[in-house]
Amino acid sequence: MSIRRWSCIFGVLWLSLLVSGRAAGWFPRGEGDVVVVTDMTAAGRLRPPPTVEAPVYFKGLTLGCRLGSIRGDKEPNPEVLSRFVTKLLRRQGYRGSPGPHRPPELLLVLQWGYLGAQGTDKLWFLGYNADDDIGYSPHPNLLGPEVFLRGLRTREVETVLDLANEPLYGVIVTAFEHESAKGPEPVLLWQTRISFAARGKSMEEALPTMLATAASQIGRETTKPVLRDPDDGRRAEVTWGEMQTSEVREERER
Repeated sequence: MSIRRWSCIFGVLWLSLLVSGRAAGWFPRGEGDVVVVTDMTAAGRLRPPPTVEAPVYFKGLTLGCRLGSIRGDKEPNPEVLSRFVTKLLRRQGYRGSPGPHRPPELLLVLQWGYLGAQGTDKLWFLGYNADDDIGYSPHPNLLGPEVFLRGLRTREVETVLDLANEPLYGVIVTAFEHESAKGPEPVLLWQTRISFAARGKSMEEALPTMLATAASQIGRETTKPVLRDPDDGRRAEVTWGEMQTSEVREERER
């Protein structure tokens, strides 16, 4: 059988697989990865991470869309998103404090928003570390030997550098020691930052996917950016329920 005939047969077979959906998993959806970074302080490392068997109780404070927004975007309802986050956290061992008989140990502060294509803090938000970048140049306007190493960058570094030039949706979850948060010097324990490419999405549809995808990393220290498949977030089964001991703070005009 000729090579040309084999090519025709293969082409027909491939087209039939695409139409039937059986080849859908062979190519990515094109939306990219959800990027998760958790920075931990020395005080945070002293606390064992929560589990379902040994939960940590918290009080939640939702600040809403504080990281930025664009006109015409469809934003999530803060109360609905807060309940969603509470359910996700419960699966990781975080429980809303039930009342005075069980005071909270943590104050978890939730905020989100839109990060434009240009911004000096984008690399920080994405967890970029020049020490992990084999192609990093301290003099970006001068060509040095590091330019030949850029093809050897890890997927994490490549992804972060690409996303730093794109508009993103971002979510921040910050944990403070609850008692200290009542005073002038709250003790910071950890901060989790979640990023996802914003093109082709609305904030309302992107944020639940981001949070469900990143849920297992919230409050877990990372040594480098963690990449997660957003399809995992879509497959997460989350049921709605009442949020416990949480507060939603009104957004300021922006």
